[in-house]
Amino acid sequence: MKKNILMRIMNSMIKLPDHSGSATTTRTSALKQIHKILVIPMLVFFIVISCEEEPASFGKGLLPQSDFDSIVAIDTMGIDMYTLFSDSATSMQPRVSYLGNVLNPYFGLTGSDFVTQLWIAAEWAGDGFTIDSVKIKLEITDIIGDMFISNILNIYELAEKLSADSTYLVSSDVPIKDLMASIVIPPMPEGTDTVLYLDLPVSVGEYLLRDTSILYLRSDTVDWRDFFYGLYFEYPQVSDYHMLELNMISSSLSDATYSGAAIMVYYTNASGFNRTYSFTINPRCLLYNRFLHDYEQADPDKRIQYINEPIKDTLAYVQSMEGVYSKLVIPGLEYLRSLPYDIAVNKARIYLPVYFNETDYTEDMVPDNIYVRHDSAGIKYLLTDYLIDAEFLDGAYNQVDNLYELNIADFVQNYFEGNIAEPAIEIYLPELSTKNLIIKANRETEDEAMFELTYTVLKDK
Repeated sequence: MKKNILMRIMNSMIKLPDHSGSATTTRTSALKQIHKILVIPMLVFFIVISCEEEPASFGKGLLPQSDFDSIVAIDTMGIDMYTLFSDSATSMQPRVSYLGNVLNPYFGLTGSDFVTQLWIAAEWAGDGFTIDSVKIKLEITDIIGDMFISNILNIYELAEKLSADSTYLVSSDVPIKDLMASIVIPPMPEGTDTVLYLDLPVSVGEYLLRDTSILYLRSDTVDWRDFFYGLYFEYPQVSDYHMLELNMISSSLSDATYSGAAIMVYYTNASGFNRTYSFTINPRCLLYNRFLHDYEQADPDKRIQYINEPIKDTLAYVQSMEGVYSKLVIPGLEYLRSLPYDIAVNKARIYLPVYFNETDYTEDMVPDNIYVRHDSAGIKYLLTDYLIDAEFLDGAYNQVDNLYELNIADFVQNYFEGNIAEPAIEIYLPELSTKNLIIKANRETEDEAMFELTYTVLKDK
């Protein structure tokens, strides 16, 4: 049977007339109902002999020519899948940031760093001061990959002010002013969860406190954010690829002893007392992650062959950290929408089987959940099925069958009603995911991605 041909099982839902009349009328009505019932086996016969027809002509004359109230149909349709990448992905206010690189035989080299504002914990007390030391606090929640040797973390001052009204692309260049400090990150085992307190040069504290009169935050005038724009954290690597996962957002707006990142300046005031002044990264700070992808660094025999090309590969790819995603098109829905009947969707389910091998893509590398959206004139929208019931939409990995299931009935209904232009969705992973997905796709076998639709064909439009 050719790909994308609809394989249909139809059951007639015929209602007997609910009215009284003469015997002749009753007999005529019964004969009509028998005619309708006999139509259905003929339809099944038609479907069987039509399986080799082209998709464009399949289904013509499929519905009975006589009057009917409704017909329930179950279609199993093929899916066309493509791997896409966009350099226009944005990032703002993530709760987690990443530093470093990971090398994957399928997805190549992924690098990450981040940009953030620096918040002041309190207005300056007005004392004179002598700086004793400066430290930076970094809360590391995970090490991805093996970290065998020390690595350098560079911290730069930003050259441009961050704005909540601006859009920051994850692949955009960062305007930097000066290198403020380079500090050594010690080697740590994979999976490490720890808090580091690392020394910064005293000159960093002197620079941040060079004008204590601006150490305040106000919305009606120039304040600290206009004086110091923020920081860019860079973690370059040429080998020993690994990535640090950091909790950058403090749970407190002022106290650096809480979770998150901070710079603490320890000083002695004019009265000889030891004091600490803290700069924190908290939920009010503007912060965004950068992700850079080099797919040419993947293994030649395993790298993604087609990205942003209208070519169907036998594998479709979905990547974390704003990497590639999969577009899924259901061509069979176009014909159904063209029918001169109203269609009510009962069930619309997608099955996405996962690809594994025994070495570098195993079940423990599979994401727990996938996410679904659709594109409308370049704008990405979550499926309305999420709003109805996120649990029913599903998207969780099924360990028994090694696949993902998606219930997209509301999306399909909206497509039939003309509210959505294209019968296509996009499978993606969130920015802060660290796992990738490979899907069996575009195969004329039983284990390829499939779409199952149950619907009711109603009376004429």
